[in-house]
Amino acid sequence: MATSQTQTYRTMPARVIGWVIVIALAALAAVIGKMEADVGNNPLSPLGIMSVVAAVVWVVLLRPSVRLGEDRVELRNLVTDVVVPFSRLKSAGHEWALEVFDNAGSKYSSWAIPVRRELRPRRDIDSYAEATTRGKTAEGNNAEVVAGRVEQALQRWKLEGGRSEAGEGAHRTWAWTAIVPFLASIVLAVVTLVLG
Repeated sequence: MATSQTQTYRTMPARVIGWVIVIALAALAAVIGKMEADVGNNPLSPLGIMSVVAAVVWVVLLRPSVRLGEDRVELRNLVTDVVVPFSRLKSAGHEWALEVFDNAGSKYSSWAIPVRRELRPRRDIDSYAEATTRGKTAEGNNAEVVAGRVEQALQRWKLEGGRSEAGEGAHRTWAWTAIVPFLASIVLAVVTLVLG
C-alpha cells in the first residue's frame, strides 16, 4: 500500500554549509550596518549586498532537492524544476549525479544529489564484514541510494496498477522559488546602494 508522504532528499553538507553562510551573512550585515550608522552612512546598504549573497546560497545550496512522492519524482535544480510522473518515468540512474530518464528519451540530472565520493581510496575490503556492517550506518543521500529509492517507488507504483504513458516526457518549468528571491535581492541591493 502506497504512503501519501513525500520524501525530500538533499545532501547534509549543502544544508549545513548553506545555513552557516546565511547566519554568518545576517550577523555580518548587522555588524557592518551598525558601523555604517555610527559614521553617518546608510545602515541598510550592507543588508542589500548580503541579501544577494544569501539569495545565491539559497539557489545553489539550500533550495535544490529531490522530492519523491507516491506517483512522481521532482528534481528542484538551480533555475528549473523537473516533474516526472511515474507514468512517464522510464528509469533512474547515477553516473555523475542522480539521473532520471523519461519515456520520451530525455535525461534529467539532479543538482542536489551527486554521486558518493570516497575521501580516500578503499583498500583490502572484506566483503563479508562490509555486508554485515553496511546496514548499521546511515546510507547518506547520494545518487546511488536515491536512484534505488526512485526505482523501488516506481516498481511499487507499477505493482499497484500504474500504467505507463509511452513516448511522454517530463514537465520542465522555471523555478520561480529560486528566480524571484534572487531578482528581489538584486533590486534590494540596487535600491539600498542608490539611497545610500
